[in-house]
Amino acid sequence: MRNDLFNDIRDDTGFARKIRRIFLFIMLLMALDFGVSVILEKGIDRFYGIDSDAEVLMIGHSHLMLAVDKILLEERLGARVAKYTREGVNVADRYTMLEHYFSGASNHCKLVVYGIDPWLFTGEGLSANSYKLFYPFMDNADVDAYVRLHAANAFDYYSHKWFRSSRFNVTLINASLRGYLGNWSNLKFGQLDTLQLQKELSRGEYRRIGFEKENIAVFRKTLALLGQSGRTVILLNTPVSGLLTKAVSKDYNKALSMILEMAKPYPNIHVVDFSPDFGDDSRLFFDPIHMNPEGQKKITQAFSAVAESLMVRQFINETQ
Repeated sequence: MRNDLFNDIRDDTGFARKIRRIFLFIMLLMALDFGVSVILEKGIDRFYGIDSDAEVLMIGHSHLMLAVDKILLEERLGARVAKYTREGVNVADRYTMLEHYFSGASNHCKLVVYGIDPWLFTGEGLSANSYKLFYPFMDNADVDAYVRLHAANAFDYYSHKWFRSSRFNVTLINASLRGYLGNWSNLKFGQLDTLQLQKELSRGEYRRIGFEKENIAVFRKTLALLGQSGRTVILLNTPVSGLLTKAVSKDYNKALSMILEMAKPYPNIHVVDFSPDFGDDSRLFFDPIHMNPEGQKKITQAFSAVAESLMVRQFINETQ
């Protein structure tokens, strides 16, 4: 009985055609999935400057993203810039970003700009799901290991590993399109409301500065990676509103002192703090920690002078 049923199915040419069609549909779906993901990833690579021949690499989150204009910096330095900055990334994310960039980039990079801030060692306040930002780059071994470690569960990891187009959300698709269009502007329009900020500070409504051992350890590992790279490195603290720094002055100063102390063993690493020079000018801020377009222009101009000086110094040292 069972053999007769099997023989009927085998001899049914209509059934065989259905199987072939299903197989062909799956193959076409897989090819489409792969093709879409390749196109989107290439656009994202262009947007962040991954696999580029940039002489300057910027790594950080929204503080650095909104404080420095990539195009203006390139004009001022006469050098290509890869702006690999992403909203909400923590210190562990940024270490993975460095590994990711240098695993595929050429050796043209001479200067690394790494965004720091007094909340560098603080876990609270940044996205716990920031690993999802790395979905498009799961073909990279370092990124793949990082996503697997932080994924919510096995389904979360393997569904994005196998179905490549599922790696891209609206934000990432937008980044891909901007990469193809050559649009690298990052702007927040508006001006800091100092009266509202003072009210919030008086009520204790601000992000506290923490010192988590795990984050401190990751930053030490980051400094070792950068210190041994032979490249000039700038740890850049972009401006924070003076009103906020005064409210958290004790921990603020402690965090920056720790960063300075940890960077001391590496002669190629330089700490630059723009808060003292620009923190009291509220016209430059969109909110207490992010620059508006006017602030971005001023910070880019000031930073380009510092970066140019260090790059010239490196060139002189290399030619001696």
